[in-house]
Amino acid sequence: MKALEKINSLLVKGVLSLAVVFLLFATSCQQNGNENELIDFSSPESDAIAEADFDEVDDISSNIMSYADGNIGGKTSGNNEDDRLHCAVVTHDQEAQTITIDFGDGCTGPNGVVRSGIIFITYTGQRFVPGSKWTIELRNFYINNRHIEGTRTVENVSETINDNPKFHIVLADGKITWPDETFATREVDRYRVWVRAANPLNDEIHILERSVANGLNRRGVRYTATVLADLIFKRICRANGTARIPVQGIKELVVGDKTFLVDFGDGRCDSIVTITSNGVTREVDLANRN
Repeated sequence: MKALEKINSLLVKGVLSLAVVFLLFATSCQQNGNENELIDFSSPESDAIAEADFDEVDDISSNIMSYADGNIGGKTSGNNEDDRLHCAVVTHDQEAQTITIDFGDGCTGPNGVVRSGIIFITYTGQRFVPGSKWTIELRNFYINNRHIEGTRTVENVSETINDNPKFHIVLADGKITWPDETFATREVDRYRVWVRAANPLNDEIHILERSVANGLNRRGVRYTATVLADLIFKRICRANGTARIPVQGIKELVVGDKTFLVDFGDGRCDSIVTITSNGVTREVDLANRN
């Protein structure tokens, strides 16, 4: 009888021990789950939007610099090279070496993107000639009601005219203000290579590894973004509206004491990015982010 009581006592203690272990495990999982839920993925999303806005200004300006390559002068409406400018008025002053892109009070481009205001460019030299340089100034410029400010300087640093053109880009006093009056600031120092193809539709833009950006995000927290693997934009992706963000490459974003890895994919034309932080991964579609 005593032996049976001892066995029962051991069984009770074993069950209680298992219960305690299970409770601790469940609590740990719940805490980890709560920690995962507390990870704020809005910062890398906002950073991607800000980067896309400034990169688009840069891309439009690079395309319109074809005016400086030839003898196109005066005022024209639209631009055959860039369907985003179909309702913009472009004025080229050859003597002053300036180009004005005026979107007026609102110019709706492909995929419903609305641009307004002016991109003003001052340049020296032709865009594909090493040593050429242009400065982009934004005047009351908006993309989808986001106010974009800043001065962007682009310099051709290619070794020869036969290379794929390489540009050094510096953004100073960059700022994006959303309709709810929140804003983010941005400074950029990066290198970009224009990989030209026989068919211009297959052109690619590569933002090179170690390019950096920094500033304050929409919550007033300082951030630093560093390219870990070249960010690749494909011109052909413009047809479905995904050309505004890279389709390949990896970026590290440090926001305060949080670190995010942003993976832009394998080269397919989509707007999906994969964001990882503290072991938690989330897929985000940036197509409709504002």
